[in-house]
Amino acid sequence: MTLMETIRAYLGWCPMQASMRRDLTVLPVTAVAAGGKDCVPRTESGWWHRYHNRLLVAAVAFSAAAATAFLLIEDAPEYPEVWMGLAIGVGFTLGFLAGHRRQYAQVVAGEFIEANMTKRQRIVRRLSTPAAAVILAGFIAYFALGRTFGPILGFMLGLSLAGWAQYGITLLWEWRHRTTLIAEKGSMYALDAVAEGEPVCL
Repeated sequence: MTLMETIRAYLGWCPMQASMRRDLTVLPVTAVAAGGKDCVPRTESGWWHRYHNRLLVAAVAFSAAAATAFLLIEDAPEYPEVWMGLAIGVGFTLGFLAGHRRQYAQVVAGEFIEANMTKRQRIVRRLSTPAAAVILAGFIAYFALGRTFGPILGFMLGLSLAGWAQYGITLLWEWRHRTTLIAEKGSMYALDAVAEGEPVCL
C-alpha cells in the first residue's frame, strides 16, 4: 500500500465505494433528516422488523389456534359460528384489499415515523397492540371456561384467513413497488431495495 493509499484509508476513502450497493435503504426520511433530528444510516433490517414477517407469524399463530380448537370439538362444520367467523375474515380481507394502497402510501410518505406523529397518535399506536391482545385473550378465556369452542374456532378461522390474505397482499405490494415495509421502535417506514442509502430518524 502506497503512502497516498494509506492516507486515503485513514480518511475513510474506499476505492470500491462507487461499485458497492446497499441492500435496503430508507425512502421517506430525507425531510425528517432536514429537520435536524438525530439520524442513523440504515442499510438492512432484522427479520422480525420486516412487516410481512410479523404478518406471517400472526397468520401461523391463528392457524395453529384454529387447528387446536378444531381438535377440541366435534362436527365443527355444523357450528354456525364457524361460518360466521369465515364471513368476518372475508369481510376484513376485502376491507384491507380496498384500503391497503392508501395506507401503505402513507407509510412510504413517512406519516408513520414516530418523530412525525402527534403525541396522541403515538399513544394510540403504542397501546393498540396490547389492547387487542388483552381483548383476544379475554374472548378466548370466556368461551374456553364455558367449554364452548365453536365461537373460538370460528373467530380463529376468520383471523387466520384475514392474516394469510394480508400477508399475501403485502408481499405482492412490496414486490410491485420494490420496497420492504419495516416496523420498529413505534415507527413504520419503507426501505427501497434499489436506491442508495439515506438516514432514518426514529
